[in-house]
Amino acid sequence: NEVEILKSQTLVKKVVSDLVLYINHSEKRTFGYNRPLYGEIPVKVYLTPEEADKLEGGVKVEMNYDGSKLAVEMNYIKDNEEKELDAEFTELPAVLPTEIGVLSFTPDTTLTLEESVDLIAIISTPTGATDGYCANLTVSPTSKTTTIAQINVTNTVKQRGVDFIYQLVKQYNQDTNDEKNEVAQKTAEFIEDRIAIINK
Repeated sequence: NEVEILKSQTLVKKVVSDLVLYINHSEKRTFGYNRPLYGEIPVKVYLTPEEADKLEGGVKVEMNYDGSKLAVEMNYIKDNEEKELDAEFTELPAVLPTEIGVLSFTPDTTLTLEESVDLIAIISTPTGATDGYCANLTVSPTSKTTTIAQINVTNTVKQRGVDFIYQLVKQYNQDTNDEKNEVAQKTAEFIEDRIAIINK
């Protein structure tokens, strides 16, 4: 049924991977909590979902960016050992090949920085991030007589939650259409096979 499919790990993981929700960016603050960033991110870190799913633990990428130069300090786990990697780039976008995969750093050219900014990107496995989204997702029918579902997700960033729900519904509709097309295709092939047998 629709409710179970909308809450399924398979569907949620597709959304998490498509929207790169397994990578969370924030601005480092001297006092108080770090400020979550979504949408407008001075420098976006990216690692493919395939590479991210092979991670042994979370990856922490600390950055200092002044609009032209990017200093990177990365902490990760490889073969049960904590490791650190430092890099510096004077031109962006840039790529950083590492033993856990290739990271890319892309600036948001629409943003103007008044001063240098300290950023943090946390990379989780898409499977781990999916578990988190599934735990914070509720899908329920609006009534017993309708097929309309009410979808709620709890997230620290409102827009990220909104984007997640939109993509979830879009992916669900796409998967449903793909399934219908596959059934139609198989039915057409079956009919053609029967016609071919009759014509013999």
